[in-house]
Amino acid sequence: MSKPMSKPLLYTIFILKFFLGLGLIIWTVMMTLTAGVGEDDDNAFLTTYHDVDDNYNSMITSNYKFDDKYKLVFNINNEELDGITLKDAFLGQRSIKARKVRKNMLNVGNNVFSYNLVTKDGKVIAGAKLNILITRTTNHTYDKALDFKSGKSETFKILKKGYWNITGTIEVNEDKGYFFIKTNAN
Repeated sequence: MSKPMSKPLLYTIFILKFFLGLGLIIWTVMMTLTAGVGEDDDNAFLTTYHDVDDNYNSMITSNYKFDDKYKLVFNINNEELDGITLKDAFLGQRSIKARKVRKNMLNVGNNVFSYNLVTKDGKVIAGAKLNILITRTTNHTYDKALDFKSGKSETFKILKKGYWNITGTIEVNEDKGYFFIKTNAN
């Protein structure tokens, strides 16, 4: 028959386990702080997700005002998209598989992005400022930033197949529109 553990040994084991657990908690917190958790460098709409979260309602209002004044058409590799929209921001990336539009818009290799912006009465807008970020959904290694300062067309290369997001802003004087397009590259 085995002897039961003595009380001092039992208390010592309990205290050691307590301090080991406490040490692991402290270690986890320290590793988390040094790993940059919560400091996501997601820059959809060319800003932080904190800024988007804080100002989402004003972004939507700004889009409605923009759509009331202008007609915008994007052309990505000869596929036309009418208007600015944020609807894709609410879709899971895998929803692209079931789509018939906005699917396979990008090519591995060369791509051409252009736009046409006119007022509702048909006057061409020449001084628009368009900034675009084309990014993979998994990391920012292959990001492509397009800045339309002088022309209405940009050529860029995509190096990997997979899911991609096209986000950005367009500004005409004080009017600003935001867009978010989910697609993939073949």
